Amino acid sequence: MPPPSHSAPSSAAASLCGLGTIVNTHGIRGELRMLPHNPESVALRPGQSLTLRWSDRAIEVRLRTTRPHKRFRLLQFDGYDSATAAAALVGAEVCLAAEQLPRLGPNEIYHRNLIGLQVETVAGQALGRVEAVIATGSNDVCVVHGAGGEHLIPLIADVVREVDLAGGRLVIDPIPGLLD
Repeated sequence: MPPPSHSAPSSAAASLCGLGTIVNTHGIRGELRMLPHNPESVALRPGQSLTLRWSDRAIEVRLRTTRPHKRFRLLQFDGYDSATAAAALVGAEVCLAAEQLPRLGPNEIYHRNLIGLQVETVAGQALGRVEAVIATGSNDVCVVHGAGGEHLIPLIADVVREVDLAGGRLVIDPIPGLLD
């Protein structure tokens, strides 16, 4: 069953948080392989309403099952009971409304909140803007683009001095060699 055609996502799409991308089908019963942005995430629960988003459209689905499988999460949605039906969903980003995300613990932040922050050193040197965050396994890394080129800034206590969401900035104390 192909996904229904919808208009481009509305401004409500801005409140969506991408959890991963559907990269393939799995088996013959409609399961899909999602490559999660954060393999440790516990945000997905059966019965949830999720948004599947492409560049030109979005649809609402209900999550029937979810389980880990190697580096993927296997997902199955109501109404998609065969590999043929599920194949229409490959390529979609799986999104959850921001208000449905699990509460954060102390010293935790969602990657989505770092995107767009201006990065500067404790000495006041402007480095650019956070364009992406990469989960590397050992620590996350901000990809920062600015006039001086691209910098990869590890999100570790030895480097990050302040995350000022209200002020729109990330202050770092670069370790030797980080900005070379």
